[in-house]
Amino acid sequence: MSFRVFMPTSEEELQTLLSERSCILAGGTDLLVKIRLKRVLPDKVISLRHLEGFDTVEDLGDSLRVGCNVTMSELLNSDAIIKHSKILEMALREIGSPQIRNRATLVGNVVNASPAGDSIVPMLLSNARLSIGGPTGERVERIADFIKGPGSTSLASGEFVKSITFEKTGDFFPQFHKVGQRNAMAIAVASVGSLISESEIRMAFGSVAPVVVVPVEACEYYSRSGESFDEARFIELAMKSVTPIDDVRASSWYRSTVIKNLISRTLKVWRKRGYDAD
Repeated sequence: MSFRVFMPTSEEELQTLLSERSCILAGGTDLLVKIRLKRVLPDKVISLRHLEGFDTVEDLGDSLRVGCNVTMSELLNSDAIIKHSKILEMALREIGSPQIRNRATLVGNVVNASPAGDSIVPMLLSNARLSIGGPTGERVERIADFIKGPGSTSLASGEFVKSITFEKTGDFFPQFHKVGQRNAMAIAVASVGSLISESEIRMAFGSVAPVVVVPVEACEYYSRSGESFDEARFIELAMKSVTPIDDVRASSWYRSTVIKNLISRTLKVWRKRGYDAD
């Protein structure tokens, strides 16, 4: 197959190029694989490489905003991310190789909408919102509403994600645990991310449902239980949101077992914080 490549330098120029069969190229780590496998058949590919004004990390006070051109490596070297979003830093370090992180972008990973998307977990935990540009102007959407299913989002023809804004979470105790088929450069078989304080827990699971999921009932139980908190009850409630499938990476039984163990490990590390947490 053949397609034309365009490199707009402004949002206005980009808008004139977007169409039903166009694909946006940010880092290309997902798109080029899909094109090679003929899962997508674009007539034009629009590179964001020279798009001006979308390559910064901005401190907005109680939140951070990341432009669509910011790579994962740039985020890992950002003082703002390291200080205010340790959970994102933890997740990004689990993604691919240094070469992949040098190309891949946070926004691109979110738009790819994989149930195994490692960066989606901390974005859900940080109440991320996406700024979406299109022919009728700009709209803002919660990440929980933006991702509809595996590889499916709310983006309409002619729209693109300009940036993602998320809460600073420095007051929480962060954890990100991931199990893959090998120790590095692996797609998650299952993952658990969490932000915990004495009064609140935020938790999300990857690779165990059509989308990254939040065990809402379990999190609410934690907040209201206080000193009567029961770990077994929490795990029981959390597992209600787990609906894994069998695929080439793992069976549904294995994924469920891994998630249950990772939840237990997360709670154990929280209890042992300040000591020799494993």
